[in-house]
Amino acid sequence: MGSQRGAGRGAGKETQPLSMNPLRIVYVLHIFPKLSETFVAGELAELRRRGVELRILSLLPPREELQHEIIRRAGLTDITTYDATKFAEVIREFKPQLLHAHFATEATATARELSALTGVPFTFTAHGYDIYRKPPADFRERALAASAVVTVSDANADYIAKNFQVPREHLRVIPCGVDTDEFRPATKASFVAPEPPWVVCVARHVKVKNLGLLLDACAELRRRGAEFRCALIGDGPLHEELKAKRAELGLQTIVKMPGALEQRGVLSWWQRAAVGVLSSENEGMPVSLMEAAACGVPVVAPAVGGIPELVQDGVTGFLAKPNDLVSLVVKLERLLRDEELRKRMSEAARRRAEENFSVRHQVDQLLELWGRMKSLVVNDAHAVAMTAVSRVVSVSDPFNAWADADMPTVCAALNPELVGVELKRHLPRLSGEDGVLKLRAIRVIRHKPGKRCVIEYDVRQKVNGVKTDRITLIGKIRARRSGNEGFRQQEMVWNAGFEATSADGISVPEPVGVISELKMWCQRKVAGEVSTRLFCGASGVLVARRIAEAIHKLHRANLPTDKTHTMADELEILRECFGKMSGQKPAWTGRLAKLMVGCEALGANLPAPNACGIHRDFYSSQVIVDGSRLWLIDFDCFCFGDPGLDVGNFIGHVTEQALREHGDAAALSDVEHELEEHFVELSGEKVRAAVRAYATLTLARHVYLSTQFSERQHTTERLLELCEQRLK
Repeated sequence: MGSQRGAGRGAGKETQPLSMNPLRIVYVLHIFPKLSETFVAGELAELRRRGVELRILSLLPPREELQHEIIRRAGLTDITTYDATKFAEVIREFKPQLLHAHFATEATATARELSALTGVPFTFTAHGYDIYRKPPADFRERALAASAVVTVSDANADYIAKNFQVPREHLRVIPCGVDTDEFRPATKASFVAPEPPWVVCVARHVKVKNLGLLLDACAELRRRGAEFRCALIGDGPLHEELKAKRAELGLQTIVKMPGALEQRGVLSWWQRAAVGVLSSENEGMPVSLMEAAACGVPVVAPAVGGIPELVQDGVTGFLAKPNDLVSLVVKLERLLRDEELRKRMSEAARRRAEENFSVRHQVDQLLELWGRMKSLVVNDAHAVAMTAVSRVVSVSDPFNAWADADMPTVCAALNPELVGVELKRHLPRLSGEDGVLKLRAIRVIRHKPGKRCVIEYDVRQKVNGVKTDRITLIGKIRARRSGNEGFRQQEMVWNAGFEATSADGISVPEPVGVISELKMWCQRKVAGEVSTRLFCGASGVLVARRIAEAIHKLHRANLPTDKTHTMADELEILRECFGKMSGQKPAWTGRLAKLMVGCEALGANLPAPNACGIHRDFYSSQVIVDGSRLWLIDFDCFCFGDPGLDVGNFIGHVTEQALREHGDAAALSDVEHELEEHFVELSGEKVRAAVRAYATLTLARHVYLSTQFSERQHTTERLLELCEQRLK
């Protein structure tokens, strides 16, 4: 298959051809066919065109008599079963490699049940309402039970990861696609654009689409003297209410409401449209805007959900402020009055649709994902071995980390029989010479492909015939490392007065050993709460004081290390970040260059530090609070450096947290103040300048980091302004 450039995370990578064909896939859908779900029909039709063998299980029959032509053309109803009592029988006879559902609600619940019943793995695609408005209460459990979760935008993926605690690596962003051969601009021979220009909206008439706001915008555009007509294509429970509002506003001659249309009817409207529009309160990744782009129609849409990933503001259309009448009107009026602007945006929109949002590109990515999964499930003996022992030990690997070729020992680290033997053999610190360790569960909790993997092991101890409470071990594997270095470093800190029962209540998790065959070292998992969540409460200031004492204790231990980190290293990291950001936001290149100059001056004016062993990656997630005891974790970046860096870095993260979560950079200033003052009290006034310098440099780094996460992008300019003010 041909490669195309992708949208979302992983964009720019070429898709790999499937190593095994043909695939056999069963789709589980709530209602099929459904007029508003053209993306499902298009996806299925393209899969059949590629030679994929399909069966469709629909929980309910279609409600509308009207059907898209593509469904008849691809023969999709011929392979659809509606009798739920026969679903398992269809699967056993068809022998698929995979079940796939659309939407995280009823269809995914059924796919999960069928997967458990038949042993066939399942995946599902989460879209919009099933994430934001009506997510299932057990969304996380459904996601982790699936072999992978597909969603249509980075905004969705980040929301799922944050709000449902689904590992980001378990999510694959694959936008829905449209047939860009069918959805294309009208030729002059087929259609001559009418005057006045048409504004077209294709959306279901439901509350979240906020179409009352669009009618208000039409009334305001008429008041401003704009020449236009508007078509609201679609149907739904609010259709009659919207018609009544249209009459109330006197818009019957301006706004046309032809109801729901099949695909050819929608296409004819896009081919006569001058401007496309949505006014939604929220969206996943609206296919209607992809159809508009494919037809070369610039659009105005609110900056919600995945829309900013689809619409390039000022290039293929305009992003309006959500639920803001003035913003919507101003953007629409500009496009309606500027024909040359519409022409430029039309060409850019068509080009972007072909490159990023074609159904061919969508199916390329789905087949690449499923093909990789198929080879894992069918061809690997490890999967068989794990199935054989699954009744005794549960194994959860939502990241498919065991297949990471750069860390081959992860596969063995997830084999319950092998791990059970190795735990006893290498960790006598836990069981003693005559004790027993019983493995109960294995969970991959973090995986950075080609870099590192973190695995939890639930084990039960039995010493002298007496069972103890279940404990959890954390195993850490890093690429091209033996595990010895991480273990020795943790043990060095542990032996320097940070043991679990230290009198001052400041500890590190107990290192318990290295399993050399797996290139993994292990520590006990500790109880408690990440300090981030405590800063807003009544104990926030007290926690800050304790954190200052904890990091000062580490500095005072002055532990040896071969690694160093200097101000020059810090500035080089920042320089690299700003270089990447300038490529993303060329309009800010000048401001970033000035900011870099200011940061360099700040570093140059800092006195030479009294360097010692420091944490270097110190921020609130690295401190776990369990009552009066603090646990310091994750010493991967431990090095010789400026002690002011640790507290400055911590304070910079707190400021960013305050801005992101509370909209006010000073919202947690009492925590920052107490942390700085108590640390200076313990370490001496001379460290204050370094603390403040590194806090500013950390904030500057967050200017770049904010651009990498959709839920943080609203803070980018505020962070930039804050850094500029501080460096004055």
